[in-house]
Amino acid sequence: MYESMMTFLYIEDTKKASEFFEEVLKLKAVFKPSWATVYQVSTNAYLGVVDREKGSVDTQYKGGTLISLTVDSVEPYYNRLKTYGLDELSEIKVFEDIGVKSFFFKGPGGYDFEIQMFTNPEIKKLFK
Repeated sequence: MYESMMTFLYIEDTKKASEFFEEVLKLKAVFKPSWATVYQVSTNAYLGVVDREKGSVDTQYKGGTLISLTVDSVEPYYNRLKTYGLDELSEIKVFEDIGVKSFFFKGPGGYDFEIQMFTNPEIKKLFK
């Protein structure tokens, strides 16, 4: 079993991204070297923001990446993000077939994000 999980996003404007992650998503920065910031999402899950000029991977190609953050209730997060004025904020949708209620938005660097909650108790147990 792995001990933790980290996803790194390569961003041009790391200052703007940091404001978004700290002020809008309310994530806590746990590690800040000069060219990156790592935010704790949950007990053993982290999201890193890397200066794309100094990072260790080629960022010319961006594949289909979706960052899904699981919460107990999507509405408070939806309302907070709605007041932030995001251009591409979807409506809240319920996906009965997979037991998920969620919404999507574009975050810093053009990455796709989802805020989701599990509506099926059996599925929710798998990811707690």
